[in-house]
Amino acid sequence: MSPSLGRHFGGRADARKMMEEVNDEQPEIVTHEEVALAEREAMQTSTATPRKDQRSTPSIPAPSPLPSFFASHGAISAEVSSPVSGNSGSPPPTSPSKSEEKAPGLVTPGRGEAPGPMQTPFEASSAIPVSSAPESQALPSLGASQVRGLFEWFSNSNLVHKVVERTRNSVETVITTLDPGMREVIRSGSGIEIMVTSTKENKVAPVREAFQETFSRVRVTGVESQSTTAAQPLGFAAGLKGAEDRIKSLRESRAISDDVTAVSIEGFIVEMFPDRWFEMSCLVLKDPVNQIELETCSQPTPIPIQYILAAQDRTPADYPLRWAGLAVTIGQIIEEDQPHIGRADWQKVLSGVPRRDSLYLAAATLAYMYKQRLPTSFIS
Repeated sequence: MSPSLGRHFGGRADARKMMEEVNDEQPEIVTHEEVALAEREAMQTSTATPRKDQRSTPSIPAPSPLPSFFASHGAISAEVSSPVSGNSGSPPPTSPSKSEEKAPGLVTPGRGEAPGPMQTPFEASSAIPVSSAPESQALPSLGASQVRGLFEWFSNSNLVHKVVERTRNSVETVITTLDPGMREVIRSGSGIEIMVTSTKENKVAPVREAFQETFSRVRVTGVESQSTTAAQPLGFAAGLKGAEDRIKSLRESRAISDDVTAVSIEGFIVEMFPDRWFEMSCLVLKDPVNQIELETCSQPTPIPIQYILAAQDRTPADYPLRWAGLAVTIGQIIEEDQPHIGRADWQKVLSGVPRRDSLYLAAATLAYMYKQRLPTSFIS
């Protein structure tokens, strides 16, 4: 054989050997039937011989029992039939043991049965029978004596009175701050009635404000009166007599009744220091029903000596009431001397304090003393 032919056959042998090696490495073809059969055998093997490391499913503990509220209105059966049961003629299930008790209203499928549909909370709660409470367990009604005792406790409680009083004062303060004219409407009522022996606003208004600050409900009005003393009283005694005479004249003329509390104001001048004269006002309160009589004076307003001398010169020697004072008032003398100063506000020009303010302070003192002496049943 020629060398070229030997090389030809040798090459073919090597090629055949390489193809056989490749065919040995290719995987064996497996059909679908063989795969299904292998899976079935594997499942049977795993069922028959469970693995040692496989753990059993822990059992769910039974829920806690229902409160006594539900138990008192009727016992709830723990046996609940499965809604998916197919055999209607099957015997009723036996009562479960304590370890297998389930919560009422929950449907537990039996062994080998498909789980039924889940219930909504509304359906589960509507399945629980709730009976109405018996009449014997109803709340006892309060008797008439108990109701009366409750109202008496409220009426006699100081704490309740303080809370109501503070609330009322707060509301009234807000209203009167927004509209000062509402003070007279709110504070005037069927409480205490005060009659002032004058219709001048600079006398009635201070008394009204002072008494309304002290009492919750008070009605203050003014009546015109005439004084029986000198036109300008001189001294404390003359001022006191002039205030008392105004009340006396109104009662005698039946302008005010005998059971009405009256407040009278009388201005007078007094020499408190040598050649130092002052103007003051005497305030008198008389309550004939409770037999209360009070007196006080306003703060003094200094008067220049020239006005006093002018009033003395214009008082005639035969003036019948010269013992009680002068025939011309100090306000009239000041108005004639300085026309730009009115007769009503000369105290403010001379001292910086209007007469209305000084009367308010004196009336506030009078109202406080009057409240301290009144019986508690009259104080509202």
